[in-house]
Amino acid sequence: MKGLIFSSRRVFGLLFAGVIAASVVTSSARAHSFLVEATPSSKDHVAASPKTIKLRFGGGVEPKYSKLTVEDAGGKVLSEGSIGVPDKPRELSMEAPELAPGKYVVRYRVLSTDGHIVEGNYEFTVDPK
Repeated sequence: MKGLIFSSRRVFGLLFAGVIAASVVTSSARAHSFLVEATPSSKDHVAASPKTIKLRFGGGVEPKYSKLTVEDAGGKVLSEGSIGVPDKPRELSMEAPELAPGKYVVRYRVLSTDGHIVEGNYEFTVDPK
C-alpha cells in the first residue's frame, strides 16, 4: 500500500508539472507584442535628427495593419507609416522627417500576430547643436 501511495503521488506530481508546462507554453505563444527596444529610445537625447525610427517588439507584428507616427511637442503629426523589416517579424521602421531641435513623441499602434492591438508612445529629444 505504501508503494501504491508513493506511485500515486509521483503520477499526480508529473501530471501537475505537465499541466503547468503546457500553460506556460500556451501563454507565451499568446503573449502580446510589447515594445522591447526603440531607436531612438525613450528619453533619449540625440545630437542630430534621426534618419529612421526603429521599433522591436516581444512578439510578431503585422506591418500592413500597424502604424507609427512622429509628433512634435504640441501633438502635430509630422510623419506616419510602418514598414516591416525583412526577415525580422518583430520589427517595424519608418523614415523620419527632418526634425529641428526639440521634444518629439513616437506613437505606435500595432497588430500582434496573436490578433491583439497594442498601443503606446514614448518621447525623445533632438538636442540643439
